[in-house]
Amino acid sequence: MSQADPDRLWLCMADSNRTRVVSRALAKGLGMTVYMGPTMDEEGPIALVVADDAHAKRIAEAKGNAAPGQTSLLVTAAARRAGADIFLDHDTDAGTLTNAIEGLKAYRDYALAVPEDQDAGRGAIATLGDGEFAVQTLAEARDVAFFIGRACPNPRQVSVGLYVLMANGIEHGNLEFDATEKAKGLADGSWSRKLVARTAEPAYADRRVRVHFHRGMRALSILVQDDGPGIDAETAEMANPARAGYRGKTARLARAMGFSQVNWLGTGNTVEASILLPQEDAAERPARVAG
Repeated sequence: MSQADPDRLWLCMADSNRTRVVSRALAKGLGMTVYMGPTMDEEGPIALVVADDAHAKRIAEAKGNAAPGQTSLLVTAAARRAGADIFLDHDTDAGTLTNAIEGLKAYRDYALAVPEDQDAGRGAIATLGDGEFAVQTLAEARDVAFFIGRACPNPRQVSVGLYVLMANGIEHGNLEFDATEKAKGLADGSWSRKLVARTAEPAYADRRVRVHFHRGMRALSILVQDDGPGIDAETAEMANPARAGYRGKTARLARAMGFSQVNWLGTGNTVEASILLPQEDAAERPARVAG
C-alpha cells in the first residue's frame, strides 16, 4: 500500500440496517477504505477494526495485519469486557456508533502525529485544575476532547467518550436533529451538509456546547451542557416506548468509555461525568516533614 492510500477499516458486524448505515457513512465521510468481508483483508494493513460479539475474534486476528497504531472497537452485550480498545453496548444506534468510530480514528491520527514520548505539553496538561470550553462544531469538539483526554488516566477512552457526549450535544441538543434524521443523513451522504446548513440558521447559530473540567483530589469531573431545549427523558419514554432507557443507555455508554459515574442534571441537556483518580498506596507516599 502506498503512503497516499487511505487507511483501511475492517467492519466485522452482522448484516443489519445499522451496519449498512454505518458502512455507508464511513465510506462517504471518513476518508477510509471500508472492508466488510468475513475473512482478513489482505489488500493492505488494517488501521481500525470494529466488531460485534459474533465476530469478536476478528480483533485479535486483525493484529496479524496491523497498520501502525491499529485500534479496535467492540460492540458487545457482555458485562465483562476485554480484547478491544473501546467498547459500546450492543444496542448502540448507528449515529452514536459512527461518532465513536470517527473519534477513535481521529485519536489514532493524533497519536501517530504526536507520539506520547514526544508530546511536550502533556505534563503541563496533566496539571490542569479547571478549564472552561465552548464548542460549536464537531471539529472543535474533537480538539477539546483530545485536550481534556490527555489530562486523564485513560486518554484514548476518555477522549473518544467525551467526543461522543459533545457530538450528541451538538447534533441532538443544539441542532435538534433526531436519531432518524441523522441515520437518513448518514446513509445518503448528506449529514455533514445538514449540520453545516442548520448551524448557519439564525435560531441555532449562537448555540454552543459548554464543557467544564475540574480536577479534585480523588476524581475528575467533566460537565457537558448544550444550549438546546433539553428533554424530560421519563416523559419522553412514556410517550414513545422506543426511547425507553434513554438515560441509562447514555450512562452505560459513558462508563464503557472510561467514566466512573454519569449523572443527568436539569432537563436532560446537562450531563456530569466523573473519573476516579488512582490513589497512591500509603506505603508509597513520600513522608511529610512536620513544620
